[in-house]
Amino acid sequence: MYSYFPDNEYSELRSIAAKYFGNNIAADNIFPALGVEDVIRMVFSSVIEKGDTVLLNRSQNPADEKHCIISGGEVNYVCEENLRNISSGLLSKAKLILLTNPDNLFGHLYSKSDLISLLQRCNDHSTLLVVDESLIDFAAESVTMVDEVSHNTNLLVIRSLKDTFSLPGAGIAFGITNENFAAILNRVRNLFNLGLLEEATALSLLDVQEELINTYLPASRQFVRENRRYLMERLSKVRKFKTHESDTSFVLVDVSAASLDSVELTRRLAEKGLLVRNCSEFYSMDRNFIRVSVRPKEDTDRLVEAIGTVVVDSARDSAMENLNQILDEEPVRPLGANRACPYYPCHFKGQDCTFCFCPFYPCGDERTGGRWVCRSSGGKVWSCEKCGLVHQKPTVQKLLDVLKCEGEMEYKLKKAWDEVMEPLL
Repeated sequence: MYSYFPDNEYSELRSIAAKYFGNNIAADNIFPALGVEDVIRMVFSSVIEKGDTVLLNRSQNPADEKHCIISGGEVNYVCEENLRNISSGLLSKAKLILLTNPDNLFGHLYSKSDLISLLQRCNDHSTLLVVDESLIDFAAESVTMVDEVSHNTNLLVIRSLKDTFSLPGAGIAFGITNENFAAILNRVRNLFNLGLLEEATALSLLDVQEELINTYLPASRQFVRENRRYLMERLSKVRKFKTHESDTSFVLVDVSAASLDSVELTRRLAEKGLLVRNCSEFYSMDRNFIRVSVRPKEDTDRLVEAIGTVVVDSARDSAMENLNQILDEEPVRPLGANRACPYYPCHFKGQDCTFCFCPFYPCGDERTGGRWVCRSSGGKVWSCEKCGLVHQKPTVQKLLDVLKCEGEMEYKLKKAWDEVMEPLL
């Protein structure tokens, strides 16, 4: 157990970090921080004044906008495809540009040439370029901007150990910039902003540099490449899911055409112990995207299976809610055909659509014409494609007559099956 304060200068840590990052970086180019957000907070509080314009990639963490506003800045969001061609007029007004490489949402990697071109334009307008490279160790190390720090006064690079070494909750990050700016940021750091445990963890990790560089990092990149490919293959087979190519340790999925939006999907998955990122809090993303971390293949299989389950659960819950509304009305009668539905007729023309989602699903009774089929995304699912029993108007009326009686829904459904469905089979 530690009984003393750490060295507030973090001299040893900055020296060993300088060796790790290489590229002519010295200890005086580095300042430690309690996570990436801590670096960004310090930079904004040191650079941004009231009314200053800050350009943020729309994929930036929502907390970045908060830190900008607290510092008095005004945020202007830029789409990632426009970062390469920011107008000179906009750039001349900007005090700072913040972007992540790879991109924080889409996972795309900016090329070194594009970033150097942007940096040269930032130098022309005295605009500070901040590049967050937290996830770059999972991509191509050759695109890092660390080697540009020593001869550019308008560049700051952020590196983090949390993602590289799978340390959730351990906020260990570094800002890398010119010596003068690093000295300023070291002075505005909170006192002992890294605790003894964080410092000891960082020292232990960075002290085995040869093993890290030659063994751990290449193995990590290979793991991410292989399992990312598998993750994309599995998710792309989920109905109405669209995956985006990625260069890092996560995959962005467009769920705008799916039956569940990102908020409900992530909530239902969380209830099953599976956490994926709901991207609705990001600028202009609405409820249309989720971000899924690359995991071992067995975890991906579990996720895809859970997605299928929660989609069915959601449809069932919605159907039961609609059914209860029908049963509360007087008289209780079938709704008839829903010709406005984009899937009509899903069984036969003139079908009754009261039970859009079969209340007995999955009955598992092949006498109905239903059967177990293989999902395109893997596993088995009950298919009602060949069963139209609950869409025949006389059958629907009989089912409603049973279901409107008193009692719990589970009891009433069993009664309806026994009294209405069994005789038909």
